[in-house]
Amino acid sequence: MPETDITPSNSRRLAREVAYQSLYMAKIGGLSQTEAQQIAESRHTLSADSKEFITNLVTGVIAEHEALDQQLEPLLAEGWTLSRIAVSDHVILHIAAYELLHLPDMPPKVTISQAVDLAKRFGSAESGRFVNGVLANLLVQSPKSNWEAPIVDDSIPESEVIELDFAPDPDEEPTEEPIEESVTAGSWVIKRDDEPI
Repeated sequence: MPETDITPSNSRRLAREVAYQSLYMAKIGGLSQTEAQQIAESRHTLSADSKEFITNLVTGVIAEHEALDQQLEPLLAEGWTLSRIAVSDHVILHIAAYELLHLPDMPPKVTISQAVDLAKRFGSAESGRFVNGVLANLLVQSPKSNWEAPIVDDSIPESEVIELDFAPDPDEEPTEEPIEESVTAGSWVIKRDDEPI
């Protein structure tokens, strides 16, 4: 049988997925960070840089989870708490919030776009819009709020677009996911400071 040369992946998109799986397993299965991360990483051929990025995300989210919750919870509609949302959405929000608040060189559009992709893959039918809305509102309050450049998408009213300016993540081609400032996702309503709910 011929040997196949599998090049280790340096994809940040895959690294975020592995970080998500690690955190989800730790939360749901009661595994330690190390156990969960080893299981999630064993399913992929990852570069050393990817493994380091995953470890930074997982370790950072675990260390900062209470502070991240304090930032995220006020962005939910009145009467909603993070304990009422799906675990998958909560974990994805934690990862993206950590990136927005603690990884200063990570472009916010990449963070939000890839969080929405994860939510669509691992959450409910409405998870993508929900995650998008919460993170768009968090971005406005984050240190990255001044990253400005137009998003070209005629399907979104100008009043709902947050404009971003960034150098693309060199490892990824971000998906063109609209970032909305306020959104209603089924029974979830995401709070908007300038508009009563």
